[in-house]
Amino acid sequence: MTTLRIGTWNVEYAAAATKNAARLARLRAEDADVWVLTETHDDLDLSRTHTPVRSVQRPTGRAGGRWTTVWSRGPVLQRLDVDDPIRTVAALLESAAGRLVVYGTVLPWHSDLGPDPARPAKAWTEQDRVLPRQIAEWRRLGERYPGLPLVVAGDLNMNLGGKHHYGTARGRARLREGLAELGLVCATETERLPEGWLRYPPIDHVLVPAAWGPRTRVVSAWEGTTAAGVRLSDHSGLVVEVGLL
Repeated sequence: MTTLRIGTWNVEYAAAATKNAARLARLRAEDADVWVLTETHDDLDLSRTHTPVRSVQRPTGRAGGRWTTVWSRGPVLQRLDVDDPIRTVAALLESAAGRLVVYGTVLPWHSDLGPDPARPAKAWTEQDRVLPRQIAEWRRLGERYPGLPLVVAGDLNMNLGGKHHYGTARGRARLREGLAELGLVCATETERLPEGWLRYPPIDHVLVPAAWGPRTRVVSAWEGTTAAGVRLSDHSGLVVEVGLL
C-alpha cells in the first residue's frame, strides 16, 4: 500500500550545533514525506531531501529563527498567502496523495503576551483570540481548493483526549467544533498513541481529512529529552502514516 508520512516537532529553535545534529538525525531516521517544524531555525536544514516553505523570520535574537517551516519531499507547487505570516505558513504540495494543502502553525500558549507589548494579554486569552481566526482561515483554504485534502499540523498548545495536561477546556471545545465543521479529525489524540510511547499527552498535532481518519495511525513518537538525558526540545515529536487508496 502507498503511504504518506507526516511529522511535526517543536525543536526549541534548534539551538546548539551538537544538539542540532541529533535533531537532524532523528528527523532523517523518521523519514517523513512532510515535516511541520515549529519554533525552528534555518540551521536545521533538510534541503538534501526536502524543500522548505518558511514563515517570516521571528526576531528571537538569532537570525534564522522561525515559528513554522513546512518541509516537503515532493514538489512545492505554490506558497499560499496566510493572515499571520510570522506565526503560520501554508503551501500547495505534490505528494503521494496527489495535490495537498498543508498549513503549519504555532497556536498561542498559556503566557503568550500577544502582539502589543504595551497591552499584554492575560493567560490563554491570546489563544482564545487566534484560534477562531485560524479555523476561519482553514475554512477559506478548503473553499479555495475544493476537493484537495487539507492537513493542519504544528504546535497547537493543547492536548486532545486523555487526562488534562495543557490547554483549556474552552480551547479544546472550540478546536473540536472547528474540526467537525471542516471535516477534519485529529490523528494524534492521546487515545491514538500506543500506551507508554510518551510520558505526557502530545500538544503538537496532525489534523487530517475525516476520510483519512480510519487509514491514519501514529507510527512514531519520541520525548524531547533523549534516553541519555540530552534535551533536544521541551516538546515531544511524532509522525503519522496515512494509508492511501
